[in-house]
Amino acid sequence: MDNKKLGLIIIGISILLIIFVYGIGNQLKNLQANSSITNSCTNICKDICTGNEPSYFIYGSIAVIFSTLSLGIYLFFFEKSHQTLINKIKKDSNIKSSSEKFNLILLGLNEDEKNILTAVKDQDGITQHTLGLRTNMHKSKLSIIVGMLEQKGLVKREKKGKTNQVYLKVNLNETDNER
Repeated sequence: MDNKKLGLIIIGISILLIIFVYGIGNQLKNLQANSSITNSCTNICKDICTGNEPSYFIYGSIAVIFSTLSLGIYLFFFEKSHQTLINKIKKDSNIKSSSEKFNLILLGLNEDEKNILTAVKDQDGITQHTLGLRTNMHKSKLSIIVGMLEQKGLVKREKKGKTNQVYLKVNLNETDNER
């Protein structure tokens, strides 16, 4: 059940409790005002009949009503912040899991392949020329290594005019689709 709905139900219950306790309080006052009943008091209602207020009943009722009303208000108004917190935790776990997956992929690569794959991850769709500048590799060596990474299924090249753009092909997040 949604927390907002549950909060509304609990607020409704606490309002019914307020009405119920108010009604009982009025009945007790009527009993105190009725003089014929005060003569036939039993031990159970002796405090009521003698005019002493039933403080345990009143204080207990107020405590129960306040508790249920507070719980209902909390569930009704603070449900959004709770949901926001859950979404943030899920997002953080996805970020951690994607970086862990990427680190596992890097374990099976040599240094040049790691440099290229890291640069492509940082700027997906990087041109092959910019990739060569960023990794400080000659374009022939870069072309060979990108070809090897492409055969391993880690990156893909797309022709854009006279140059190639390199994309990360590995699916690091569960929600992302493979390109």
